[in-house]
Amino acid sequence: AGDVFADDQNELIVASAEMLYGLIHARYILTTKGLAAMLEKFKNCDFGRCPRVSCSGQPCLPMGQSDIPRSSTVKIYCPKCEDLYYPRSKHQANTDGAYFGTTFPHIFMMTHSQLKPQKPAQQYVPRIFGFKVHKKT
Repeated sequence: AGDVFADDQNELIVASAEMLYGLIHARYILTTKGLAAMLEKFKNCDFGRCPRVSCSGQPCLPMGQSDIPRSSTVKIYCPKCEDLYYPRSKHQANTDGAYFGTTFPHIFMMTHSQLKPQKPAQQYVPRIFGFKVHKKT
């Protein structure tokens, strides 16, 4: 059994394989087949919904804030308000953002432009006793 790896070597191999799979995934989801698979997940709201009230439960897309592995976890991007949020799912919250990349949601929305929602009609205005809060300059 001379070809058996030590425990620390096994950990390194598993971590490296996971990273390689994740980086391949980031490229795959940009292909025609990958975009089609992500469309189904988007339609099923697998990535969650926007937490903003004015977005009315808009389905979101996964997005990394960096293409460099281990720099940040995945966030969810709302195509309606065009903002990023922390995912509610613990599993998603621990996923490397580079496994989705910074480009995916934008290419997805360009490819499926019929799904591009209108920006929220109403803008929240802070008020105290019915009066708008004055903005200091």
